[in-house]
Amino acid sequence: MFPGNQRKGCRVICICLIVLAITGTVSLAQDKTLEQYIEEAENYQKSDKPDQAAKVMEEAVGKYPDNSTAHSYFGFYLGMQAGRTTDFMEAGRLVGKSFEMLDKAVSLDPQNPIARYHRGLLGVNVPKFLGKMKTGIQDLGWLIETPDNVSRDILLSAYEQLAQAYEKEEEREKAKLTWEKMIELAPGTDPAKKAEKSIAKLSEEKQLQLEKQPDSAAIASLKQKVEEEPDNPALLLDLGKAYADAGDFQEAKKALKEVVRIDPANLEAYKKLASVLGELAGEGYDERIHEDTDLRTNLAFEVMDVQEKTVELAPEDAEARLSRGIIGVQMPFFVGKLDQAMDDLNWVIKSDAPDSVKADALYWLGVGYQKKAMTQWIKVVSDYPDSQASRTVFETMRPAIKRLDVSKYQLPILTIDFVLGFRDELPPQTVVWVEDKGGQFVKTIYVSGFSGHAKEQQVNLPEWSDSSEFADADAVTGASIDMGHHIYVWDLKDSSGKQVKPGEYVVKVEVHYWPSMEYQMVSATTKGGRTVVEEGNLIPYLEVRYIPEGGN
Repeated sequence: MFPGNQRKGCRVICICLIVLAITGTVSLAQDKTLEQYIEEAENYQKSDKPDQAAKVMEEAVGKYPDNSTAHSYFGFYLGMQAGRTTDFMEAGRLVGKSFEMLDKAVSLDPQNPIARYHRGLLGVNVPKFLGKMKTGIQDLGWLIETPDNVSRDILLSAYEQLAQAYEKEEEREKAKLTWEKMIELAPGTDPAKKAEKSIAKLSEEKQLQLEKQPDSAAIASLKQKVEEEPDNPALLLDLGKAYADAGDFQEAKKALKEVVRIDPANLEAYKKLASVLGELAGEGYDERIHEDTDLRTNLAFEVMDVQEKTVELAPEDAEARLSRGIIGVQMPFFVGKLDQAMDDLNWVIKSDAPDSVKADALYWLGVGYQKKAMTQWIKVVSDYPDSQASRTVFETMRPAIKRLDVSKYQLPILTIDFVLGFRDELPPQTVVWVEDKGGQFVKTIYVSGFSGHAKEQQVNLPEWSDSSEFADADAVTGASIDMGHHIYVWDLKDSSGKQVKPGEYVVKVEVHYWPSMEYQMVSATTKGGRTVVEEGNLIPYLEVRYIPEGGN
C-alpha cells in the first residue's frame, strides 16, 4: 500500500501514462520482430542456455501464432533443452512438446527449409524408439533435393546428419552415397575430409563383416536361393536360422526382419527374431556406443516390440507369454514393461503349461518383485536422503568384504579394494584410476562399458574424463560392475606400460548412478603401506595397500 501523498502521486502518473499510450505520444514497449526474437534466442543458445532460448521463442510463437519459422525455432530449442536435462520424465515431456511444435511448423509451411531442417535434425538424433527416424530422414532428403532454397551450411549439415542416420539404420550403401555427395558439394573442406574418413570406416566395417560371415556351404546355398527369390519368406527364414545357428546374429536379424516385412503374420519368424535380438542385447557395450549412444536403448525397445508382436499373433501361446514375461522383467526400467511382464508370468503360472515352464515363470516373477522392492528403496534414498530409512537402506545393501590371493601376482603391486554400497535400476558407471601427487594422470585401472566406449559423447564420470582425456580407455573398459565388494590390482606401470617412479600416488574411484543421479568420488593417497578411506554411502569403503617384493 502507498501512504498518503505517494499513493496520490502514483495514481496521477499512471493516468498520464495511459493517456500518452492511447494518444501514441509514448510507447511503453517496443514491438520485437521475429528476426529479433530469433537473434535473442540464438544468443542464449550460444551461451549454453537452451531453456532461455526456448522461453524467448515461446513468446515469439505467442506473438506470431501462424508463423512456421517461429514454431520451428521453439521446437528446436525445446529439443536442445531435453538433451540437457537429467530427469528422464522431463526429457520425454520436452521431446514430445518439441515435435509438436516442429510438426506444426511443417504443417504451416511444408516448403519452409528451416522447419524441415530442424525437424530432420532432431528426428535422426533422438532415441530411435521414439519413432522419429523415418520422418527425419525424409526431411533431410527433402532439403538435399531442393538445394536452391537452402544455405550451404545447412545443406552440408543435412548431408552429414542424413549419412549418419543411414549408418544407424545399417544402410551402409546409402550412407556411402550420401557422404560422396557431400564431398562433391565441398571438396577439400573439413566436412569433406570427415566424409572421406567415414567412407573409409564403412569400407573397413564391410570387410570385417565379410570376414566374420560364416562361409558354410549351407549358408552359401541359401544366399544363392534368396538372391534368385528375394521375396520368398520361407527361404529367408531358413537363412536367418542358419545365420543364428552359426552365431552371426547381425545377419540373422537382417534376414528375419525381411521375413516379417514380407509376411507380417509369420509367428515362427517373430519368435526366432526375438531370440536373435535377445542374443544381441546380451553382447554388452562395445565401440559402437561411441558413434551412437542410444544404440542399447534402441535395441531394448526393438526387443520388446518384437515380443509384443509375437504375443499379439498368439495370445494363448504359453511360450510367447513366458518369453515376453522374462524379457520384460530383464528390460531396463525406462522401457516400462515390468507390470505387463509380471501379468504374463502370472498368466503362464495359471495356464496348463508344463511344470518346467511354470517353474521358470515363478522364478522370473520373483525377480520382478525384487525389482519392484528395489525401486522403492531407490525412492527412499533419492527423496529422503537424510532419513533413518535411507541409512537403513545403505546398511542393508552393504556387502561383505572379499579377500585377495596375493600369491597370484608378481610383486610389487598396489591393491585397490572398494565397496559399492548402493543398487539403482541400472548398474552404475564406475571408474578406478591413478594420479601422481601433482594431479597428473597416470593410468586407468578399470572403467565401465558405457563410459569407456562412449567417451566424450556422454560424460558420466567428469573427474576421470578431465584427468585422463580417455587416453587409455579402450584398454581397460569392462562390463559394468554393481553393488558389492571389488578388488583391482595396479602393477605400478603407467598407461604407456612404463614402471612408475617411487613416491606418492593418488587412487581415485568415481561412481555415477542412473536414474537416481546419485554420485560420489573418493580418493586415497598412498606413500607405501595401507590407507583406508570410509566416507559417504555410494563408495563407503576404499582401501589401497602397497605390497612390496617379498609380500611384507
